[in-house]
Amino acid sequence: MRLELDRIGHAYLGRPVFEDLSLALGEGEVVALVGPSGCGKTTVLQIAAGLIDPLRGRVRRHYRRHAVVFQEPRLLPWLTARDNIAYGLAARGIGRTERRATADRRAAEVGLLERDLDKYPAELSGGMRQRTAVARALATDPEIVYFDEPFTAVDVGLRRVLQDLVIAASAREKFSALFVTHDLAEAVRLAHRIVVLSGRQEGIVAERTLDGMPGQRDDRSVFETVQAWMQDPAFADLFDGDRD
Repeated sequence: MRLELDRIGHAYLGRPVFEDLSLALGEGEVVALVGPSGCGKTTVLQIAAGLIDPLRGRVRRHYRRHAVVFQEPRLLPWLTARDNIAYGLAARGIGRTERRATADRRAAEVGLLERDLDKYPAELSGGMRQRTAVARALATDPEIVYFDEPFTAVDVGLRRVLQDLVIAASAREKFSALFVTHDLAEAVRLAHRIVVLSGRQEGIVAERTLDGMPGQRDDRSVFETVQAWMQDPAFADLFDGDRD
């Protein structure tokens, strides 16, 4: 296993978010974490990534490097796209020539053009900024990538392109991924396994292992899977339109 969360619990201002939550992530496995707003999806990801500590339980990380892709690109505005992509490499002391070569290669993989790499974030479109954020995450050759609803703010067409980039990169490089999303169709496209969090502070209420491989499920099978789960009580909170 690359990651193990063992009976973790957390609360905000005395209000429990979840208790006794256990979750494991295998080598090369993509797990999608779904649930309604406020159920603790991002908190689980932040605990897994070491951004916050759980109040209870243990986290075991069996890897050396990870990366995080947030909902906002979080690029450094004073650096060019190329230097943003290479930022993690600079922090590790990688030489300038190697940093540039790696940044250019990763940029090409996510569909950024060479002419865009000398632009600053303010000069890039929203989609280009998010492509840059994905390239930055992949540049360090992580063993796990944590995705916190990274494609929510982009349009439907670009979202599909970015999903395909993640699927291809994960298959090619065998990194594991924990992918937080409120979009069940996105989860079905991307993941090997789906973990459902309750909206009532109950932690994990269901897990579903998907047939086939990410990227190999056609639109019809994705649609039919989501439609079937709409009748599943385990997914009731996710489809409750009264929740924000």
